[in-house]
Amino acid sequence: MAELLIRMRLPREIADAVAGDLEEEYRARAATGGGALQARIWFWRQALTLRAGNLRRMARRLRATRPTWERNRPRHAGGGSPDPWHPIHMLFRDLIYAMRRMARTPGFTLVAILSLALGIGANSAMFSLVNSVLIRDLPVESPDQLVELYTADSGGYPFATSSHPDYLDLRQNTDVFEGVIGTRTFISRMDRGAEPEIVFGELISWDYFQVLGVPMHLGRSFVPEEDASQGTHPVVILGYRTWAQEFGARADILGGTVRLDGKPFTVVGVAPEAFTGSMPVLVTSMYVPLMMTNELMGGLTGTDQIGRRGSRSMFLKGRLREGITAEQAEEAVGALSVALAETYPDTNENRAMTLLPTGKVSLHPLVDRALLPVAGLLLTVVGLVLLIACANLASFLLARAEDRRKEIAVRLALGANRRQLIRQLLVETTLLAVLGGLGGILLANWTLGVLMSFQPPLPIPVNFDVSLDRNVLWFTAGVSILAGFAFGLAPALQATKPDVSATLKNEGTGGGRPRRFSLRSTLVVTQVAFSFLLLIGAGLFVRSMQKAQLIDPGFYTGPAALIWPMPEMSGYESAEDIRLFNEAFAERLSAHPAIDQVAMTDMVPLGAGVQTGSYVLPGVPSEQPLGDHDIDMANVAPGYFDVMDISILRGRAFQESDLGGDPRVVVNEAFANRFYPGEDLVGRTIEDRSGSSYRIIGVSETIKIRTLGEAPRPAVYELYDKGSFGVQVIARGSGTSTEILAAARQVLEEVDPNMVVMDAKTMNDHLALMLFPPRMAALLLSIFGGLALILSAIGIYGVVSYAVAKRTRELGVRMALGASAHDVVRMAVGGGMRLVIIGGLVGVGLAGAVTWTISGFLYGIGSADLATFAVIPMILVGVALLAAFIPARRASMVDPVRALRTD
Repeated sequence: MAELLIRMRLPREIADAVAGDLEEEYRARAATGGGALQARIWFWRQALTLRAGNLRRMARRLRATRPTWERNRPRHAGGGSPDPWHPIHMLFRDLIYAMRRMARTPGFTLVAILSLALGIGANSAMFSLVNSVLIRDLPVESPDQLVELYTADSGGYPFATSSHPDYLDLRQNTDVFEGVIGTRTFISRMDRGAEPEIVFGELISWDYFQVLGVPMHLGRSFVPEEDASQGTHPVVILGYRTWAQEFGARADILGGTVRLDGKPFTVVGVAPEAFTGSMPVLVTSMYVPLMMTNELMGGLTGTDQIGRRGSRSMFLKGRLREGITAEQAEEAVGALSVALAETYPDTNENRAMTLLPTGKVSLHPLVDRALLPVAGLLLTVVGLVLLIACANLASFLLARAEDRRKEIAVRLALGANRRQLIRQLLVETTLLAVLGGLGGILLANWTLGVLMSFQPPLPIPVNFDVSLDRNVLWFTAGVSILAGFAFGLAPALQATKPDVSATLKNEGTGGGRPRRFSLRSTLVVTQVAFSFLLLIGAGLFVRSMQKAQLIDPGFYTGPAALIWPMPEMSGYESAEDIRLFNEAFAERLSAHPAIDQVAMTDMVPLGAGVQTGSYVLPGVPSEQPLGDHDIDMANVAPGYFDVMDISILRGRAFQESDLGGDPRVVVNEAFANRFYPGEDLVGRTIEDRSGSSYRIIGVSETIKIRTLGEAPRPAVYELYDKGSFGVQVIARGSGTSTEILAAARQVLEEVDPNMVVMDAKTMNDHLALMLFPPRMAALLLSIFGGLALILSAIGIYGVVSYAVAKRTRELGVRMALGASAHDVVRMAVGGGMRLVIIGGLVGVGLAGAVTWTISGFLYGIGSADLATFAVIPMILVGVALLAAFIPARRASMVDPVRALRTD
C-alpha cells in the first residue's frame, strides 16, 4: 500500500508511516461482512482524500465509522484469520517498520549502534572482571551449603589460615558438617621437554572433589589411602586446561607420569573444564594430595608442615549437614576452638575458629574489603560512559523526532493513538540497543583479551579465568534493554505531542529563536558534566602515576638485575648443597666484568610479597595476647646495605665475620622512632616469639617496603643464612640493566644449566609492580574519559548543527540585513558554548564532591589537585569550542538568498 501512496505523489516518509495504519483497517474491513471489494473501495477513498490534503475531514470520518466495524471484526481464537490488533502482530509490524527506517538511514544507524556498543561493551567487560573476582559462584553442587572456616591469628585477626592438625580435629570432633576439606597452594617445577615449566597447583584433602560435588572429566578423584600417610602416594589430578594445552587432551594420560620438582607423580584423573580450582580468577594446573606437602613445599627446611600444629597455611571449607544453619555450625567450631586452646595452649591459645558462608566470600574477607571500592569505581566509570552515550543518542533522536513531526501528525490525524506511536518509537530504540548490545558483547570479549595481556609483573605464574559467562550475558541483555528505554523514552514522549493542526499546515517549522533550555540542551549539559567528571578523575590518576615515578623509595633503583633461582625445585636435596650453589653463584657473578656488586636477600623491597616477624620488645607493651609485635622483616646477606645504597645511620652493617656467630639484627630508623624514640639502640637486644635473643648492631635509614605511598614502616633485618632456600640475588653493574641481566643469566647457566628460575628481571621491571595499579587506573580512566569526550563533542556538534539548521531562515535575514560571517559564527558558537560552560561548572562541582573517594588510590597528590582541575577544563573547553565552531563556520557561508527560500 505504501507504493500505491507513493505513486499518488505522497511523500515517502508519510506514505510509509500511514500505509501501516490504513493496511490494518483495510484488513479488518475485509474480514467483516463487506468483503474485500468494499474494503478496497474504502482504501482508495481514504487515499484520495489523503492526497487532497483534507486530513481533518478524513480523520473525523474514520473516528465516526471505526467503532461500528471494530465491534464487528472477528477475534482470532485458535482459528480463522489472524487478528491484526493482537499485541504480537502489532509488535511484529512495529519491528518490521523499525528495520525499514534503520535501513533507510544507515549512517545514523551505524553511529548509534557503535556508540551503544562502546558503552555496553565497556560495561560488560568491567562487569565480567568484577563477576569473575567477586560475584561468580564456584561451579559446585549446592554452593549455598558451603562455608569458609578460619582460625584467628596471634594478633586476633579472625580470618587467618589453619593448621593440618586443627583440620583433622575439626573433621573428627564436630557433627555439623557432611564433610570438611583442606587446601593450600603450591608452586612447582613441571618437567616438560627441554624447558621446565613453573606451575601453580593445590594440595588438597582426598575428598576435596567429593565434598564439593565436582565429577571428574576423566579418571577418578583421590581415595582415602592416598591421603593417609606422608609422602607415600605421589599421584596427581590435572586441571582441564593443563591437560588440554600441555598434554594435547590425550585420553591415555591416565596412568602416565608427570614430574614435579624432579619427582614422578602418576596421573589418576582430569578435573572438569568448568572447575578451575577453589581460588577465583586463578586457574589451578594440578591437584596433589595434602600428604605430599613436605615433598613439594620445602622439605629442605627439615620442618614438618603437615604434623606441626603451629604451621598454619591451610584454607578450610565445609559443607553443612541438612538442617544445620551457619549459626549452629559457628557455635560448634567455637566450642571446638575453646577445647583446642585448653588442650594445646602453646599453639592454640586465643585462636578462635570462625566461619562465613561461601557466598559471602569472594577471595578472602580482607581482600574483598579492599576490592569492593575498586569494583564500585570501575562500574561507576563505565556506567557514566554508557549514560553519556545514551544522552547523546537521545539528543539525536529528539532531532529526528523534529524531522518526523509531519509523519506523526498525519498518523495522529488518521486516528492512531499516542500509546501506539510511543510503542513504535520505543521498538525502534530498543532494536538499536539490542544491536548495540550484540556489538558490545564482541567488543567486551576483545577488551577482556586486551586487559588480560596487561598482567601484573608477578614472579608467580598465574593463569586468569575471566570469561563472558551467563551472569555477564544476562547483565548485557538487561543493560541493552534499559539503555533502549533510557535514550528512547524522552524523545518518544516529546515527538508524540505535536500541534497537529499547525504541523499539517506547515506552521511553526521555519525556525524562530529556539528555547533557551530545551530537553536536548539538558542532555548536552549532562554529557559535558559527566565528561568533566571522568576526565578529571583520569587526570588525577595520570598525575598520581607521574608523582609515583618520582617518589624516592630510599634504595638503589639504577641499572641492576634481580635473579630468583629455585634450587629446591632443581634437585638440591640438602641445605649444604644450596649453600654451595649460592656461594658459587655469588662468586661467579662478582667476577663477571659487567657486574660490580652482588647482594642476597629473601625479600626485595616493593615486591609482591609481605614478610613479617614476631618480636618481643623489652619495655614496649603490645596489644597482642603473647606480647609480641608483628614487624616487617627480611633476611639479608653481608653487603646488602652497600649494594642497595641504604645508609647505616648508627652502628654498622652485617659483615662476613658475623656468619655463624650470635644472632644479630639491624633495625631501621622508623623502628627506633616508634618503639624507642630518642634512645640509642645499638647493643640492645630483642627477642622473637620462641625466646631467641637478637643483638641490634646497627640502625639503617628507612626505605619503602610495601608500597610507594606508605608511611615509614618499622623493619628488622636478620642475617641471611646462605644455606636457606628462597634467595633472591641483586646484581649491580656499570652497563645497562638489560646487559646486567644478560650477564647474570649467562653466569647462572654456567653454574647450573638445569637451575629453575622463578623470576629474572631488571630493577625497572621490579618497580613496575608497584606502578602497575596506578598505571592501569590511569590507562582505563583515560580511555573511558576520552571516549566520553568524543561522545560529548559529537553531541555538541549535533546540537549546534541542528540549531543552525532550524535557524537557517533567520540567519539568512540577518546576513541580508548586513550581519557579517563573524557575527553569525559568534552567535552559533555562543549558543553551544553556553551549554558547555554550564555543564563544565556542574562537572567540576561533581568532581570536587566525589573525587575524595579515590584519594586512597593516589600517590603524592590530593583529590583536589589544582593542576588537574585547571588543565582538564581547558582541554575540554577547547574540544567543545572546535565541535561548535565547525557547524557555525559552515552556517556563515550559506547564501542568504537560498536561506530566505528555506521552508
